[in-house]
Amino acid sequence: MNIKICGDVYNISKRIKDIDRDYCVVYNTSKQVFEIHNSNQIGSSYCLTLPYHELDERCLKHVLKTQSVNIDEILEQIENDNNLRESAIKTSAFSQIADSIENMEK
Repeated sequence: MNIKICGDVYNISKRIKDIDRDYCVVYNTSKQVFEIHNSNQIGSSYCLTLPYHELDERCLKHVLKTQSVNIDEILEQIENDNNLRESAIKTSAFSQIADSIENMEK
């Protein structure tokens, strides 16, 4: 069950609506998380789940950061993160192979 948040202590729900008038904050009681929905979105209104257990300034920053206008930066960050992970996996694999060869030579 989703409960629409119309007001909160820090006016986060209103400030998120200031970012995009079609945004609304809901609390998903089954998952126990805050979500952002867009009433103008075709299909599902769901946009994102906030990674915080309370509504505060971090939520505003997260919503701003994840806006579609930032898609190029978001995709670049994902690509960079994937490259770092791939590099770490390769380094680990090479290290394990080198250790195995060294142990075989002993």
